[in-house]
Amino acid sequence: MRPIVMMTMAAMMLLPATVMGQARKPPPRPAAKPAAIVQKVIPPKAVYWLSAQTMTGFGMGGNMPSPGDMMRMAMSGQQPGAMAKSLSLDLGGKLPVSAPPPLARHLIPAGMNMGDLLFLKSPQRAAATPSEPEDYEPPRGRVLLFWGCGETARPGQPVVIDFARMAAGQVPPGLFAGERVRIARPPSYAGWPNHGHWPNDDRASRQGVPANASLIGDHAVAGNYIPDIQFSLTKDFMGALNLDQKKAPSGAIAMSWNQLPEATGHFASFMGGEGEDPAKGATVVFWSSSESQTFISALGDYIAPAEAARLVGTKQLMPPTQTNCAIPKEVMAAAPNGLVSLVAHGPEENFLFPPRPADPKIAWDQQYAVKARFVARAGGPAGMNMAEMMGDEDEDRPRRGSRQRAKPKCSDRPTAGDALGGVMGGLLGRRKKAEDCDPS
Repeated sequence: MRPIVMMTMAAMMLLPATVMGQARKPPPRPAAKPAAIVQKVIPPKAVYWLSAQTMTGFGMGGNMPSPGDMMRMAMSGQQPGAMAKSLSLDLGGKLPVSAPPPLARHLIPAGMNMGDLLFLKSPQRAAATPSEPEDYEPPRGRVLLFWGCGETARPGQPVVIDFARMAAGQVPPGLFAGERVRIARPPSYAGWPNHGHWPNDDRASRQGVPANASLIGDHAVAGNYIPDIQFSLTKDFMGALNLDQKKAPSGAIAMSWNQLPEATGHFASFMGGEGEDPAKGATVVFWSSSESQTFISALGDYIAPAEAARLVGTKQLMPPTQTNCAIPKEVMAAAPNGLVSLVAHGPEENFLFPPRPADPKIAWDQQYAVKARFVARAGGPAGMNMAEMMGDEDEDRPRRGSRQRAKPKCSDRPTAGDALGGVMGGLLGRRKKAEDCDPS
């Protein structure tokens, strides 16, 4: 038996190497999968945005209402200081104009109480003309920057920003370190071949949005540079945001407001100033409710719900459940006169037509996209509530028939508007020999 085993082993050792190699060869690899089909996406030929605001007090983006704003509010049955509604419509189209001039109209639901339709007008593109240089004084003054809710300012505040140094290129390090806000912009005159906008000079624009207007229902937009657009809104103007202010014994301003169920986050800000020093220029005081350093922030703009949730997480926005905040006493000591603005960010509705084809081999040729976004604002002079807002300066407001804005009367008692106007003029530079008030 042993000789046989020995002979077998010797025979195997004499086999060709190729035969032995075939015995150890791994199994063949499976065939590679075909590459996934990438669906071709063709961007929409038209984009339409509805921006709907609900405002109380002087909550118009932190600004005092203009005479035109006040007139539209009065004509629509709204009184300044009470709740008001505004609507901004922006249409961008890529299709060639079928028969000039570009025309578009928005057929609205009956609940808007504004007739059957709104005309979206396209301004003529003016030819660029060289402008003569203006003789401006260089910017002077400084900004005192505060942030965070609380009766007392945080350590290390304020941050002082010198505008003369900034004009010379000496920008403070980290000035916009806290600014990480993603803001989407509506279609505009500059970015689209054709653009339609409302309000404009049509009759509905002059009358304004009535207090009982509702956006809920079927909408349609037609024009000679867009495909036909149809959508139905289920969300409406947000409720009124009512701001209450109380001055604490320390000098801080305690703010409180009602909770809106549709809110996604809150942002409060203050801007004021004491006046302009002929030698040193103006001093502006800016405060925000953000927990991080913020300066002239986009946090008060329209913010999408997903971005609002992210900003609440980073404490740049206050949570939707928060209904109080305090402006520190140091802010009010530095600027007794100023304006407070409060924003409640709201929901969105988005539409994209046609729906995405399930078969990736079929190109997704988008015809139009629609976005409806909502916000509620409130505000006014720091430390004053709505009932007090209309009591001081009625006689100084321009009359309805005035064509030219009258200069404010010179006064020893600065108002919030006077403080901001004079201060910002000194900071940003102004035309020389400008008269700021009427001494008569």
